[in-house]
Amino acid sequence: MRLLLAILVALTLPAAAAASEPRTVKPDRAAIDRLLDAFIPAAVVQKDLQRGWELSAGAARTVSHADWMEGNTSVQKYPAKGTKFRGWTVNYSYPGDIGFDILLQPAKQSLGAWSFRAEAQRIHGAWKITTWYPVATFAPPGKTQTVLGPNDLGAANSASAGSGTDHGRLGPWVLALPVAFLGAIALLATGFAGSRAFRRRARVREIERQLQA
Repeated sequence: MRLLLAILVALTLPAAAAASEPRTVKPDRAAIDRLLDAFIPAAVVQKDLQRGWELSAGAARTVSHADWMEGNTSVQKYPAKGTKFRGWTVNYSYPGDIGFDILLQPAKQSLGAWSFRAEAQRIHGAWKITTWYPVATFAPPGKTQTVLGPNDLGAANSASAGSGTDHGRLGPWVLALPVAFLGAIALLATGFAGSRAFRRRARVREIERQLQA
């Protein structure tokens, strides 16, 4: 019975997770536009570190205020070009929680564009960046075009990723592992119980034959 209950629990976990998934909503693009227009120059370009501190939270602000003000922030520094940042694409949008990707162009010609993955959350009525890390870098114009992904950016940048870059969800094969494992245990337990019962019946028959003799 315990094994059956464990299997039932494992089978219902994905359904329960889906049921608890927050509802998706239309992203507040105007609010995120304003946030990025302030956050990128202040925190990413580091033109106004105090303002960048105020617009950050969570995994995007994991260092002390003193370290942050010295430029040792938990946000990847990048000399982004421009003052308006509208070209972001939504990965998910829940009430008070938006995940997105944005491609930034460099102010220096010696650098290529960088793609960042980010999350913004509404905290105490104000939108703040809670996750910010690079996911790809591109070669500058005139250079051999190569794209470096997150695995190529090194441990230093992966540390700044903090909460998991993707708000990633586990693949179906991962969810199937515990179910398969519990199923194997159930089969072994059933086989073991059957073997014991078979041996018990054989022993009873042997005793009966001895008594009849």
